[in-house]
Amino acid sequence: MKLVKPHRLHEGDTIRLVAPASSMESLDRKDVDRGIRNLEKLGFEVEVSPEALTTWRGTAGPAKERARVLMDGFTDPDVDGLMCVWGGYNSNDLLEYLDWGLIRDNPKPFIGYSDITALNNALLSKSGLVSFNGPAFITFCHSFLMPWEVDKFRKILMEGEAHRYTPSPTVIDDPLHWRHPETPVEEAANPGWTIIRDGVAKGRLAGGHLGTLLLLAGTEYWPEMSGAILFVESDEEDGPPINVLRQFRQLRHLGVFEEIEALLVGRIPGCVGLKGDLSLPLLVEDVLEGVEIPVVAGLDFGHTNPIMTLPVGVEAEIDTEKEALSLLEPGVR
Repeated sequence: MKLVKPHRLHEGDTIRLVAPASSMESLDRKDVDRGIRNLEKLGFEVEVSPEALTTWRGTAGPAKERARVLMDGFTDPDVDGLMCVWGGYNSNDLLEYLDWGLIRDNPKPFIGYSDITALNNALLSKSGLVSFNGPAFITFCHSFLMPWEVDKFRKILMEGEAHRYTPSPTVIDDPLHWRHPETPVEEAANPGWTIIRDGVAKGRLAGGHLGTLLLLAGTEYWPEMSGAILFVESDEEDGPPINVLRQFRQLRHLGVFEEIEALLVGRIPGCVGLKGDLSLPLLVEDVLEGVEIPVVAGLDFGHTNPIMTLPVGVEAEIDTEKEALSLLEPGVR
């Protein structure tokens, strides 16, 4: 399917906040206000979809209703971009109720990560739409919002750069920060990427949160893996570490490693416990036996901070010697 790129975002544009998975009802009002202010500093008008505050069986509403809200966002001429409040659970509920042709005819930036992986990849598979695995609204709500992640958001979505990513200077590995709001998070120097297998490769970007991506396996929404650079990440809910191995093994059984050009793994939180004989490099070497592709871990996407903005579907190049991931084309027009 021919790729469709949305228009870039500009100052003065309206971003609508939507909740295709879990409700934003539990977010503290002061955090919501901070998130809106941070988006306004980028020059945006911010709308909160009223339905994002709905709670229904662990989500933000019945599947058909959440799908309607998303379709309204794509077709409303007064809305310039859609940002997911956060992930949570069950954005894949929406897939059978979305009008992919109508989305293709009304392309807009759609931004989110984690459980939103199901939508990012289905949008590519069914509409050919480039969407963005990147900071959700919850990221902008953080008191520790990092300039690096804001800079990448601006460069990819507003300036339309064919950007070259290198490791961020610092990192915050604290996905459970909300459990200790009285204690500041700790920012540390970034140790850089872990090169598990070196090399240079080109391909289309596909992927996101691994457990969510695998929900699409065997369905019409599964992204084309042939010639892709697959990027994946896991979070604290994917533990114990042996479960991460099981998910990577499923990728092997699906034949993914025989199709892709490279594998990129985002920074997995330390609390997942990937260490010793269950360290990430050993797990990956195990499941990639007999496959020779570049493999890099510790990139700046996933459930730690900062979070880079990655356009799903565009051509990119990974070069392990230069420790750089380069977009070969912009994600917007």
